[in-house]
Amino acid sequence: MATKAVDTRVSRFPVMGLKEAYSLVPDLNARDLVREAFEQMSSAWCKFIMTYNMIEEMSDAIVLVHAPLNCPSCMKGYKGTMYTDFGNPHLHTPTTNVTSDHVVYGGEKELRQAILAVDRDYKPELIVILTGCAPGLTLDDCVAVVQQAQSEVQAKLFHVPTSGFDYTANGFFEDVLPTFAELMDPPARVDREKVNILGNNKQPYCRARPDDPGCERRQNFIGDAEEMGRLIEGMGLQVNVVFSSDPYRRLRHAAEAATNSITCASYGLPLSLAMKEKFGTGYVNLCQPLGPISTARWARLLGEATRHEAEAEALIQREWAELKPIWQECEHMVKGKTALVAGSANRPFSIGRMCQELGMDVYQMGNPISLKAKGIDVEHWIEVGYNPNFIIREERIPAGTKLTETLEWLGLEEDQVVYFYCDFPAYSRAGTFDPANVARVDTTVHLGRHKGFPSRGGGLGYKGAQGLCIMTMEAIKAARRKEGWTFLGRLYGKSFDSF
Repeated sequence: MATKAVDTRVSRFPVMGLKEAYSLVPDLNARDLVREAFEQMSSAWCKFIMTYNMIEEMSDAIVLVHAPLNCPSCMKGYKGTMYTDFGNPHLHTPTTNVTSDHVVYGGEKELRQAILAVDRDYKPELIVILTGCAPGLTLDDCVAVVQQAQSEVQAKLFHVPTSGFDYTANGFFEDVLPTFAELMDPPARVDREKVNILGNNKQPYCRARPDDPGCERRQNFIGDAEEMGRLIEGMGLQVNVVFSSDPYRRLRHAAEAATNSITCASYGLPLSLAMKEKFGTGYVNLCQPLGPISTARWARLLGEATRHEAEAEALIQREWAELKPIWQECEHMVKGKTALVAGSANRPFSIGRMCQELGMDVYQMGNPISLKAKGIDVEHWIEVGYNPNFIIREERIPAGTKLTETLEWLGLEEDQVVYFYCDFPAYSRAGTFDPANVARVDTTVHLGRHKGFPSRGGGLGYKGAQGLCIMTMEAIKAARRKEGWTFLGRLYGKSFDSF
């Protein structure tokens, strides 16, 4: 096995614990200090895009954009395909169409007219007004417009300032998500048997509930929240609200549940904390459980919170009995292997933690700036005891590139590695880093689908662990070919030569 001098390794790809890597970055508001610490800082999302994501998933809500046409056009062109499962495939979004005239003279009159027209034509339960950069710069008094228009319309009006310049990289999670608690009604009664699922994103919730027949699927793909809902029901409890996914008319009653359970920490934890402060709603302090150890821990915490301890233990025994044969087979196949997991947040962390449960050495790969951008998420994972090796990549280099150099630096042979790329890029290079010679598990966040198993990222719960074990074993078997390079490996790897 190849070895490298310590100083050479550190200068190329520094490695340290997750907690230490997270501590390297100053507060992201201190932009000059951030640029001094790291060569490049970049951001892909703004408050507008992220908030639009959440609202569009509520079937009885209309997003009204007070901004130039480019803002809703961006969402249609880039995000449109993600919403077909929600019954909103065309993402029709009314807009005030802010022009240069409005930048000079203001657009408050047009905003009021648009609110009245949307209420008249669509008759929604909720109208959410999102304001882009232009009205944010001109200081349109959108709050006053909304207050005045509320008495003239049937819909509930909800204004969220989403100027792209008015946020840090974590501004959506910590600034916007807690405001959704303002859409919830004070509970007349809190039911200990009811549990909310928070943190769901870009996945419908199709399981039937006592007052909801559920939704039909065209294909048998399971979401993370649906797996969590199955486990909650398996403990004799009832799923109350799933956010986001449920319509506004259900979200209003979220505070009637005594406990929140969280899939994605980034999307679920900020709102859980807001509900804890506003309504006293408790929450299970373990997000995105994946694998038998973490899922059992989650079930026991939920059982304790709802006084369903016996039901939790019975669930754990049933689920483990079903998972055990596949889990033990996977344990045998990954023995002595190292997991390289690209990504710096919730789902990549859940995959890494499950790999640790399987007995693998784990290296997460990313940049501390990305960690800081989801600070509330990362702090949760550190708090619950996840502190793996973390390989720091330069910010300008995507986490999934230069993998052949990374293997050499780690002193690992191709048969000693399993690569989980989680998001993008889906790196592959014929002959050196291809699914035919290095095990590569397609755990993509955006488009990953594994029929019969939750599989966005690595999935969730016992079923997610079963599906991820199957995919991991298939990847290891495929990597034994050592020939017959994939089309992706022959073509796609060259696109990263410039990095």
